[in-house]
Amino acid sequence: MFLDYRNLNRYVSLVFLTVILIAACQGDITNSPSLDERSLSTDCRIINHAGGKTTICGKPQKVAALEPKVLSMMLALDVQPAAYADAYLVQSPQFDDPSKQIPYLGNFITSQPVNLGERSQPSLETLTLVKPDLILGLSSQQNKLLSSIAPTVLINIDTEGNWQDNIQIVAKALNQEDNVQQVINSYQQQLAEVRTQLAPLVNTHPRVLNVICSQSMDYIEIAYDGDAVRLLEAVGFQPVLLNNVEQKPGVRPIVTIETLSQLDADIIIVHTWLEQWQGNSTYNVPLEELKQKWVKNPLLHNSRAWKEGRVYFVDYQMWGSVIGGPIADSLILTQLPTLLLSPSQGK
Repeated sequence: MFLDYRNLNRYVSLVFLTVILIAACQGDITNSPSLDERSLSTDCRIINHAGGKTTICGKPQKVAALEPKVLSMMLALDVQPAAYADAYLVQSPQFDDPSKQIPYLGNFITSQPVNLGERSQPSLETLTLVKPDLILGLSSQQNKLLSSIAPTVLINIDTEGNWQDNIQIVAKALNQEDNVQQVINSYQQQLAEVRTQLAPLVNTHPRVLNVICSQSMDYIEIAYDGDAVRLLEAVGFQPVLLNNVEQKPGVRPIVTIETLSQLDADIIIVHTWLEQWQGNSTYNVPLEELKQKWVKNPLLHNSRAWKEGRVYFVDYQMWGSVIGGPIADSLILTQLPTLLLSPSQGK
């Protein structure tokens, strides 16, 4: 019995590897970095990306996105996903109601993508069964098996505000390069409009403190980078930072409530998140609950922002670079004037 079971395991593994190899050979899109670009047909192109070089021919029809930031760029380029791995683990084999199952980005999805699981560990078995023409992901997701399943293009998001560069790579892979400039122009136009709307507030209340805070308030960070900080600076605001910590990508100092209470700011934006969500109920971040905890903590009432009612609570999923890309920027810029010019929320 023991020998039979071991042989069965070997057989299953062999079948799975065979499926991967067959999938890699199917379709008219190939992963052939060794080809000289000069020898390619006019329908083919070599994509230089964070994972190396990938040769793609034609326009991919079945695209798998392994991360929200990648999906954001895809959707902005008017390409729908065939499969997707989200930041939250949704308990459904398919996103058959994406506007309810995928926060924010789901409102832009008209397909019903296969659920690949959570972005930190997308299901390679499911991905193989999908048989995509192209896989799009992040450099941190680099896995040799991905390129065995389908041509794979990876982007690097370590540099802040670089979606304008990354979307060029994604667009070339998708054969959607004609749409790129329109996406960038739309972003620049919206940014200019918001900058004009908020100019009077920037003149009187320029210093903004971005706080990342858990619902229990036992985890507090000062945001030094990310979509919100970058966009606020582009609008004209100045970030409030700790005196002894340099502002650079990746720096997110953890502070206590006592330290936080000593940081004076004209405006405070508090980012918080939904602790658990499985896509089987309404996505609703408890912003009001966290606000009431601030109301009950007198240590947090020292800043000018609190005294003037300029403390605002937002969803980290949108504001904290989880979604990223052009769609997140557009959503934040849309919300900013309404948020900051609304009646007092601090008290």
